[in-house]
Amino acid sequence: MTEYRRTDDGVEVPERESRAVSGLELRSADDGAPVLTGYALVYDTRYDIGDPERNGFTEMIARGAATKSAREADVRLLVNHDGVPIARTKSGTMTLESDDIGLRVRAELDPANPVVAELRSAMDRGDMDEMSFAFRAINDEWSSDYRERTIREVKLFDVSVVTFPANPATVAQLRDSTEPVESTTTEPSGRSLALARRQYEALHI
Repeated sequence: MTEYRRTDDGVEVPERESRAVSGLELRSADDGAPVLTGYALVYDTRYDIGDPERNGFTEMIARGAATKSAREADVRLLVNHDGVPIARTKSGTMTLESDDIGLRVRAELDPANPVVAELRSAMDRGDMDEMSFAFRAINDEWSSDYRERTIREVKLFDVSVVTFPANPATVAQLRDSTEPVESTTTEPSGRSLALARRQYEALHI
């Protein structure tokens, strides 16, 4: 678990941090290979790290914070931030795009990979439907009392499908490419219905 320590000079943060993501979908391409799509992070959304009333803080990732890293970094797709990558930007099996919502991920997975088969089974059953991303803050700002943090630029390390996300307030969909797109969505804890709908619609353009 990521550790943060409040000191007289502010909040000490680790070199490598992780956060929950929103919008995750696994479906089949025309050739039957599984394709993972979703948002690895959502911009301009406030969330709590720990308990703000007890040494925690509220954080927001500003729009465009991942733009530079999405173009330049060699990012892996992992399961629970560990193991052999199941996709990678360097190999061309994963693409990242920073848009007005956040960081959009598209990864073509190898159906012969046993990790992919295990992941697909868990997602088909609804046992895993959330993600996280690992990063280092390149540019961030704190309020005078160190209770609010705005991250303006990140360096990405990996995006990962996870069992326990850092923030459970996520929006996720799972369907096969042959299934019709549902026209409704639910409101997740900690996020507005408008944001949930934007994320849902972005996944099904």
